[in-house]
Amino acid sequence: MDRYADRFGSDLDREIIVLRKKGQDDLTTIKPTVELISEASKTEMSLEEFLEAMDDSDFVRRVAEKTGVSVDKIDELDLVSMQAFFESADKDNSGSLDFDEFVNGIIQSFRSYDEDFSHFFTVVNGLLGQLPDDKTLAFIESDGFKLFEAVGNDPKAIDKESRGEFFTMVNELLVDLPEPVMKSFTESNDFDLYKLIASRYGG
Repeated sequence: MDRYADRFGSDLDREIIVLRKKGQDDLTTIKPTVELISEASKTEMSLEEFLEAMDDSDFVRRVAEKTGVSVDKIDELDLVSMQAFFESADKDNSGSLDFDEFVNGIIQSFRSYDEDFSHFFTVVNGLLGQLPDDKTLAFIESDGFKLFEAVGNDPKAIDKESRGEFFTMVNELLVDLPEPVMKSFTESNDFDLYKLIASRYGG
C-alpha cells in the first residue's frame, strides 16, 4: 500500500479542496484553504495495486473526499465488483489505470445526480472564496446570496429549477476569479464536473 500511496497520494491531495468554515456566517469569513500539491504525475496502477489500495481505509476516505462518493458506497465493492470496475474504468485497455481514469471511473460508477450537485457546491464554494474582496462583498449583499445560502444548507434537497438558477449565477461570478485560480480550476478534474453540471442545469 505504501508504494501505491506514494505514487497516487499526491495526485489525490492536489485535487482536494479543504473547507474550514468554523461556523462563520458569510462568504468573507469562510474563504477556504486550497491545498494544491505539485503538478499531477503521470502515474498508473495495476489491478493488484488497485485491490491493495481499496483495502486501505485511509485511502478510501481520501477517494471519497475527492470524488464526493460516500465511503459506504465505495466499501460495497467486493472482489468481483472491483475487478469489473477496473476493467470498465480502463478506457484505453492498457491493463492499468491512470489517475484520471480512476477518479472518473469512481464518479461515473457511484455518484448520483444529487451527490454530483452536492460536490459541485463544495467546489464552487472553494472557488468563490477566492474572488477579489470587492466582488465577494458585492455578492454577499446581493439577492443571489440567499440562493447560495439555501443551496449550501442542503444541496441535495434543491430542485432542478433552483439548481439551474444556481449554476447560472455561479457561471457569471466565476469570470471574476484571478487568472491563476481559473487556470488551476480548468486544468483540474473538477472542471469536468463543472461541464457535467452545465449540461444538466445550464439550460
